[in-house]
Amino acid sequence: MTATKTALLQGHMAHHSALPLRATLGSAMLYHGITKLQPQGLEQTSQVFEKLGIKPGRTWALLTGWTEVAAGVLSLLGIGTRVAAVSVLVTQAVAIAKVHGPNGFDSQQGGYEYNLSLMAAALGLLLGGPGGLSVHEALQPRKRARLTRLPWRHAVSPRRELLTQLFA
Repeated sequence: MTATKTALLQGHMAHHSALPLRATLGSAMLYHGITKLQPQGLEQTSQVFEKLGIKPGRTWALLTGWTEVAAGVLSLLGIGTRVAAVSVLVTQAVAIAKVHGPNGFDSQQGGYEYNLSLMAAALGLLLGGPGGLSVHEALQPRKRARLTRLPWRHAVSPRRELLTQLFA
């Protein structure tokens, strides 16, 4: 295999490397969000939030549950991935600060090991975007070669490009 083919293959694989991160993070967040929104989970989460001083507990439990569900769905689909990643970073930072931080690193002792793993996956998606196998990529118009572009056509506005990347 030539160096050019190897480089192309590596680039193609890297373009799809976000899929395992999205699948893992998305399924975990979806599971935890749905658990919080079920009647028993909502009651339990509300009580925990109240004890932690996060009031009103029920309102914040609902918001957290729906945020986790949305982050899970968006991550799995690969659209709005960066927004989902930021919401995971926020919810997990609060979980570490309010619940798991004092227990140390070890998750078997109630520590923040798992939360940190979720945050690492979210940070990877925040920096890298959803990757090639995603709804975002499927919705993007195919990029034309430079030679086929007409000189009078306008480039994409910086504002539109920013929004496109933010909601990737």
